[in-house]
Amino acid sequence: MAHSDAVYSLEVDFDNCKSFVLVKGGTIRCKGARLDVQQPLYVEPDDEDTGLPLCDVSLLNVGSFVVSNDLCEYLKPLVGDSVQFIELKWNSVRMWLCNVVSVIDALDKEKSEMNPFGGVSKAVFDLDKVPDSGFFKIKEDNFTGIYLGKALHEALIQYELIGVEFEAL
Repeated sequence: MAHSDAVYSLEVDFDNCKSFVLVKGGTIRCKGARLDVQQPLYVEPDDEDTGLPLCDVSLLNVGSFVVSNDLCEYLKPLVGDSVQFIELKWNSVRMWLCNVVSVIDALDKEKSEMNPFGGVSKAVFDLDKVPDSGFFKIKEDNFTGIYLGKALHEALIQYELIGVEFEAL
């Protein structure tokens, strides 16, 4: 497996793009494991998002992200089995919930900064343990962060995504 020489976090721009909620209520917990759910899941825009555009990347719940059908097709060969794609439907729009199921032990605990609650306030990674392809999560942030290596970051930049920001770590 090739290792990355950089790590990025994926941050959904939920202030400027439509976010979604499940029609039947409740939440889906994307905690680094595959989910057994009946598909498609029906979603609707969050009430607070009236007037915001539908973007390539949007949000359903913390620890996951939603992508357009076109972006899903682009991602599939790039992410391998690091993501479980769960079909979502909103009216006639087909989207995909990206449940990142690859959890790796790559946090450099000595260089990272931890918060008083035991979580991570500043993540520093051991790059020898970071894959260059696919997304990944870590247990130390309660599986909420979504991380990626340099090769996938560059492929997503080429796609010219709308609705997401990347933070270099």
